[in-house]
Amino acid sequence: MLRPTSFLTKLALWVAAANAFVVFIPDDQCDPTGHCGPFTKTTRKHGGHSARSNGGEVVTFPLVARPRQVLDDESEPFDRVAVAIARVAQKFGGPPAVRARSQKDDKNYVPGNQYPISHPIKPTSEGSTGIYQYGPDFSYFIRVELGSQKTPLYMLLDTGAGNTWVMGTDCTEYACRLHDRFDTATSTSWKANQADDFFINYGTGNVTGVVGWDNMVLAGKTVNVQFGVANHTAEELRHYAFDGILGLGMGHSVTGSFFKEVRQQNALKPIVAISMNRDSDGVNDGQATFGGIDPAKHVGEIKYADVTTEHKAKGEWVIPIEGFSFDGKQAKLNSTKAIIDTGTTYIFGSPSDVAELFKLVPGAKLDEKPAYTEYIVPCETKTAFKVTFGGVAYEIPAKDWVAQVVDDKCLSRIYGYIDLPSFRPGEWIMGDVFLKNVYSVFDADNGNMRIGFANKAAPPKPTSTGNTGAVATGEDGRPVVPGSTGSATGETSAETVTPKTVSGGSKVGGVVFTLAWALVAWAMMAV
Repeated sequence: MLRPTSFLTKLALWVAAANAFVVFIPDDQCDPTGHCGPFTKTTRKHGGHSARSNGGEVVTFPLVARPRQVLDDESEPFDRVAVAIARVAQKFGGPPAVRARSQKDDKNYVPGNQYPISHPIKPTSEGSTGIYQYGPDFSYFIRVELGSQKTPLYMLLDTGAGNTWVMGTDCTEYACRLHDRFDTATSTSWKANQADDFFINYGTGNVTGVVGWDNMVLAGKTVNVQFGVANHTAEELRHYAFDGILGLGMGHSVTGSFFKEVRQQNALKPIVAISMNRDSDGVNDGQATFGGIDPAKHVGEIKYADVTTEHKAKGEWVIPIEGFSFDGKQAKLNSTKAIIDTGTTYIFGSPSDVAELFKLVPGAKLDEKPAYTEYIVPCETKTAFKVTFGGVAYEIPAKDWVAQVVDDKCLSRIYGYIDLPSFRPGEWIMGDVFLKNVYSVFDADNGNMRIGFANKAAPPKPTSTGNTGAVATGEDGRPVVPGSTGSATGETSAETVTPKTVSGGSKVGGVVFTLAWALVAWAMMAV
C-alpha cells in the first residue's frame, strides 16, 4: 500500500506506469505453501496453485524464488552452512528451505541479501561486467557500487523502461529487509533532489521513495547519476533476488535516465551489449558491456533493426517483428512490433497471435487462465520456434520454451496476455526466453536507436578442479562453481564438479556429496 504521508504531502510527486519488469508468474510456479519460483520435474510433484489472487487476477511476481519462511514462530538469523546445503537440495532435489524471519519479527533485523545467486566468471573485455542470475534463467542482474562507501548492490538490467532505483535503509518492509539496501546518510557524495519523490506502479505493487544524485561504479567506471532510493516497496518484491533496477530505456523516467545522463557527461556511449547465459550450459559467462561491444562474445556479423519512428520518439526499445515460425511454417500475426526487454523472463503476445503460433505445434492444447493463456505441449517436442528481426531468423530452442512441470506435463513459456497490467495491444514482449539465445546490442549513439543481434559465442567448457584444490573465482573474487556459482541452482552435468570427467549428466550420489561439501566449505570460510 502506498503510504498516505508520502502521497499527500508531496505536491511534486512523479508517477510512472511501467511497461517493463513484467510482474507475472504462471500458476505452475507457485506451490500450495506460497513459495514461488522455478520448478523442475524433479522438484515439483503437485498441481499448480496461485499463491495469491485478486478477483481471479494473478498477482504473484515472477522471476525468482524467495527464501522460504520458517513455518513456526521461531526466529533465527540466516545460517550460511544451511543456505549452502539448501542450494544443493534445490539443485538435485526439492526446493530450497532457507530460514528467514517472519514478517512479524523485529523490523530492525537486517539479514541482507541471502538469495543463492549464480556468480559470473570474469568479463572478457574492458568496460564489461559479469551478469549474475537467479533461477535458473529467471532474472539477470549486475553488481554495482553506490555512494562514497561503495555499497555493493544487485541491479536488474531492464531495457523495457528507464527508471533506476534501489532499496533504501528507510524501507523497513519485510521485502526490503531480505535485500541489501543503500543508506544515503552514510554517503558523503549523496545529493538529494529535495523537490522530487517518485512513485512507480508495477501493476500489482508500488515502489515509492526519494530521488537524488550519487556516484555509481559499474563495469570498472564511475559515473554520477540520478536514481531513486525506495522507502517503500511492495511485499511481492521478496520473490526477487536483486536489490534494485537499472533502467536502460531512453524515454521518460521518474528517477532520471541513466543513458541520457552518462551521454551528457561524456562518461559512456549510450550502448549496452548483453550476453545472457543459459544455466544448463555450464559456466556462467553472462556479460554486459557498457559503451561498446565485445567481439569475443559473438560470432558472425551483428545485424541491426532500427527502432520504429513512433517508439524512437518515446525512447523505447521496440523494433518490427518480421515473422514467427515453427517447423518451417509461418504464423499469421496481427502484432508486428516487439519490445526487446531484458527485464522480463518470458515471451508474451496477444492471445490471438499466440494461438496462431500454437496451431503449428502438433498436440498443443490451450489452457486459459483468468489473466493469461498458456499451452500444454507434448513433452517430446524438440522443434525450435524461429523469430525474424532485421531479415534474420533466430532460433528459440525447445529447451527454452518448453518447461516440464511434472513428470507427464509440459507447458510453453510463451504466453498470451488477457488482463495483465503493463501490456499494450499490438506488441510482443520478447524476454529472456529469447534473449539468452543471442548476443544483443542496444545502441542509442549518434542520435540513433537500433537493436542488433548476433549468434552468441560458445560458452567456455566447464573445467574440473582436479586434485589441485583450486577454485575459480568471479569478478567479485567469490568462488564460482561451474553450472551455477558459488551458490547453486539449476541443472548442470556431473562432469563439472567431479575430479575426472564423467560422461552425461547423471546426478549420482558421489557428485551430490562432493558438491555439497564444497559449498559447505565455502560457506564456512565466508562466515
